[in-house]
Amino acid sequence: MTLKHFLPALAGVLIAAISARGAEFRLLVGVDVGRYPGTARSVAPSPGPGFPGSFADGDRLAGTTDTGAIVAYQGIGTPLYAPNHVGAMSMLFRRGSVPIPGFGPLPLMGIDFLGGPLLDLDGDLNNGVRSLVPVSGNPTPVEIPGTASFVDLSFDFAGGLVTLVGLDATGTNEGGPSIGPGIATILVTLAGTTPTGGAGAGPNPTYDTRVGTLTPYTGAGGTLTGVYRINALPLEYWYDSIEPNSATASDLGSLQQFGVFRGWLVVRDCATGQFPVMTGEGLGATLWPMVDAGDVGNIYNTAVDAFGDTAEIFGGVPGDLFTAAGNGGLPLTDGGGDLGAYFDNVVKPRVATGSGAFVYLEAAGFGINNSGDPVFTDTVGYDAVLIGEAVSVFATGDVNADGAVDMLDASLLASILVNPTAHSACEQARADVNGDGQRDGRDVRAFLDAVL
Repeated sequence: MTLKHFLPALAGVLIAAISARGAEFRLLVGVDVGRYPGTARSVAPSPGPGFPGSFADGDRLAGTTDTGAIVAYQGIGTPLYAPNHVGAMSMLFRRGSVPIPGFGPLPLMGIDFLGGPLLDLDGDLNNGVRSLVPVSGNPTPVEIPGTASFVDLSFDFAGGLVTLVGLDATGTNEGGPSIGPGIATILVTLAGTTPTGGAGAGPNPTYDTRVGTLTPYTGAGGTLTGVYRINALPLEYWYDSIEPNSATASDLGSLQQFGVFRGWLVVRDCATGQFPVMTGEGLGATLWPMVDAGDVGNIYNTAVDAFGDTAEIFGGVPGDLFTAAGNGGLPLTDGGGDLGAYFDNVVKPRVATGSGAFVYLEAAGFGINNSGDPVFTDTVGYDAVLIGEAVSVFATGDVNADGAVDMLDASLLASILVNPTAHSACEQARADVNGDGQRDGRDVRAFLDAVL
């Protein structure tokens, strides 16, 4: 197809803008392998009485000076993976309370370390089906080659919106005393995910909109580029172990976790190949020690109707109030509490040279446990940190980087192919639609493939 015929041919295809596909952010790993994110601290139940528990969540970030001890597996048997074997930068935190009859509660902090390949629980990569729940015979789960735990985000830069369109992750934890090894390996998915990985409707659509705001952030001096603030992004996501003897083994949504995420998108300068320097640019600190007290008393639909079709969220359990001081993690102190310094010193060095962006998301939220577990119940204190890298935040064919693939991109692509020197290095880079390092007619075909 010649450029002369390129635009007319597309007119019949691109009647309206085609929304950008989600950018896959693979969760970063390789930091503090096998360790907790923080040194152990004592947290007493409030108002009590009871026994103090040991929390090792620290500042809830991997790679800071607050690094914890080795995570020891606590259960029976041998888990599929050792706890935090990947060195996760993404983690889930669950505040629980162990009831000790006659003595009172013992505060507990559960931590799940996310990252690494996705799993197929039916143990067969050749049957054309992926199972996210244990199957008959309990075959050993297998890793799916070429995969990694990820969160998918779609960015509408012109409209100032971000949409979370996918979440699929593998995680590990320390297990628990007298509990089987399957509990120490988990799968994290979007609410509504089916047991074979299909997309379904979540039970709380009013809350779980998955759409937040996206705002360019120009820094302390007004000249920072490539940084975007993400805010007000509500999400329900599900947590399930691979334990075949779990009360909810055949269902997804054993634990429902909720949070309104906020964070940052950071994009590499396509002209220089560098990420912006963010130290001292006013990005602020993390959420912690915040606890989500605002959802106490609210009622939500359950994913598994084992104990009713709704659940009320509580602020803790009798004698152990999760919203009391000291329960929500510790403030970041490295770099004077500057998250920008953490990005510069810890995150950026671990982003692959071929990745054009990274994202940081955090949420202080709440959860519902549908398994009948007496330790982690329907309370606040279910929190999350997600950090991932993506090859690009722009959809294939989004040549003008406005968040949509449409006739404007077709026109710009044609112009770049005819007169490349009239366009910026970034526009020329995005015109290489097929990613072969050249800008030619093959990119026209790749553009058509992207929109058809």
